[in-house]
Amino acid sequence: MLPKVVPLFIGLIFLSHFQHSLAGNVENEIIKKVVKSYGGEILTSAKSITITDYNKGPWPGQSENPGVPEIWRINEVLTIDLKNKRKSMLSWRVSRTSKDLDRFVFDGKKGRIDDILNQRFAEQEWLTYDSVGRSVSGRSDTMIAHDLILGKDVITTYDGEAMYRGVVHQKLKVKLRSSAEKILYIDKISGLISKVIRQHPRAGELIYVFSNHKQSNGVSFAQDMNFFVDGSLRLISVDRDIEINPSLEDIVFDLTPYEEWGEVFDTSVLSVNELADNVYHVGKDGSYTLFVDAGDYFIASGGEGTLKSNFQAVKTFSGIDKPLKYMIVTHHHIGSVNEAIELGASIVAASEHITTIKKMLPEGNENDVFTSVNDTIQLGNGAVEIYDIATAHSEHYLVVYVPRAKIVFGEDHFGTELKTAIPRVHKDMVTFGKAIEALGIDVERFIDAHGLRQLSITEFRGATNAYKNVICPKGYQICEKG
Repeated sequence: MLPKVVPLFIGLIFLSHFQHSLAGNVENEIIKKVVKSYGGEILTSAKSITITDYNKGPWPGQSENPGVPEIWRINEVLTIDLKNKRKSMLSWRVSRTSKDLDRFVFDGKKGRIDDILNQRFAEQEWLTYDSVGRSVSGRSDTMIAHDLILGKDVITTYDGEAMYRGVVHQKLKVKLRSSAEKILYIDKISGLISKVIRQHPRAGELIYVFSNHKQSNGVSFAQDMNFFVDGSLRLISVDRDIEINPSLEDIVFDLTPYEEWGEVFDTSVLSVNELADNVYHVGKDGSYTLFVDAGDYFIASGGEGTLKSNFQAVKTFSGIDKPLKYMIVTHHHIGSVNEAIELGASIVAASEHITTIKKMLPEGNENDVFTSVNDTIQLGNGAVEIYDIATAHSEHYLVVYVPRAKIVFGEDHFGTELKTAIPRVHKDMVTFGKAIEALGIDVERFIDAHGLRQLSITEFRGATNAYKNVICPKGYQICEKG
């Protein structure tokens, strides 16, 4: 005779199996409803799709004033050749004083970026079928519905009901391939997606809000999309549209007759370059620090997030074990400040930026770690000179000048990955160059905090002299409004 506990155990197993089966049925019914609401077979049998996504929004830390976000406009049109696994995304970006018109392409085998304004191209290994236009697809409720039924390795879990904007919504947890889990809020009556939530490991909670749905070619899409990052508004939709089975005749997948930009540096390995006696440029992966040996100590600038590792590398390379006394913050991008304080350094910053920097510091370090710059100062008995200038990127920008090496070190104004070619020029670089000329200092090289390229004064002037105001090329509707 079986003990009495066994029938109870068997009953629990049966109940668990029944509940799992019921949950699976609920998920399937929700997915069927979503697919039907977004066009059914018209969507699922589509051979190609074009998504128009024009938006604008605040980008913290990108304006000339650290307390005010810069408003960027980004117009993007993504065409997906679903049948042949190709993508082509046209992108028009307007930020500060810069304008860029690029095409990001995956032709079925490899990826590239076409710089339309300069008629150059560069092959990019990181561009794949999945990565081209990923953010545009992620902001499209229609593509979320499409991938929900046709995506590979999709795991869905019913997460109950919730009220959203006074209406009952069914929540569905969705895990697609190796991407982060998303929670979809689906209107219980209409089957349309109203909101998507996912967690980002660094940025926090990401929320996409979809509304004002309409149909195009029998397929539904949200005309309005608002995107929030950790509770702060990041993007507002300006114009959205979708086209099913568009003609691909005018879509550029094949290589256009542009000249290649040229060879780029491999920055994946940590490098230490001695620019002159006791002057070093150290880093990797777009984060480089300038170190100047001033006798009894080092002076540094740059190296966001990698200052400690860069400092250890320069000490090992030089065989010199000296403290870091000064860390120069060129403007209001201040990711290396806490590392500098942990190393015992004083923060050298424009007086107008100190309040902003203090907000980033641990308690107890707010008042005694600053060296303020109002116009110009010297550090290390003249080993480094600092000048406060105004640029398009910052009302107060600290130029780091090393007289004995005749170099200027800077961030976010003249950097390039190209080994030898003249870099793509924006108005920020032109404004920066004029400010340097006005200082009257003897400069031979420009060293960047985000790359290995050393621009000679001749190369720098050649680039800025070639700058022309950006005009939208004829035939490109994406940028015709500037």
